[in-house]
Amino acid sequence: MTSNNYHHGDLKDAIIQSARKILNEQGADALSLRAIASDVGVSHMAPYSHFKNKKELFQAIAASGFNQLADNMLQNSESVTKVQDLILTYGATYIEFAIEHPQLYRLMLGQVETGGRRHKKKTGQTEIDVSLSTPAVSSELEASSNRPFVLLQSAFSKIKDNDTEMKIKAQALGAWAMVHGMAALIIEGHFSIPDTLSLKDFLQMVTLGQSKYIVST
Repeated sequence: MTSNNYHHGDLKDAIIQSARKILNEQGADALSLRAIASDVGVSHMAPYSHFKNKKELFQAIAASGFNQLADNMLQNSESVTKVQDLILTYGATYIEFAIEHPQLYRLMLGQVETGGRRHKKKTGQTEIDVSLSTPAVSSELEASSNRPFVLLQSAFSKIKDNDTEMKIKAQALGAWAMVHGMAALIIEGHFSIPDTLSLKDFLQMVTLGQSKYIVST
């Protein structure tokens, strides 16, 4: 099979899906454009028509992961009507995604972190966006990585007493930090959730502060 068997968009998607398969089975160290080309069945130069280097490939893989996560959050919450259940569903979906795709999850976070933190620096009357890290995040990754947080922030905006944007964002950030921390601890094997509990039930216990429940270590 050669690259001529693929339409332009199809080849890019095939490369990303192949990369995700290799990532899941062998880890990030096994990822290379040459290995992916071989797996897809195209010439070793074909992937370069879409990705100049591994950095661009990794960012595209991460973007696909964030989009899948956001799509899962939407799908799992289709029949949810209560705000509290919506927030818990989003959180449980986030953790579930990390558990099911640990290698992808690590790569996703690693690629976002390469963009660094940004702050506004005023020069006279002009505000300049200053990056605290050299590598840039692609527009595709920036947009996709924001989707899960935007959904979470939208859920918190539905709470009756949340009347300011700052309060909504602070609560969404707190919830995001919590599920991210839990996901990272779980996939690194630091603790596990009892089989008798669903992720959503466990999150509800955590948010209600029910300390009498102990997770296995």
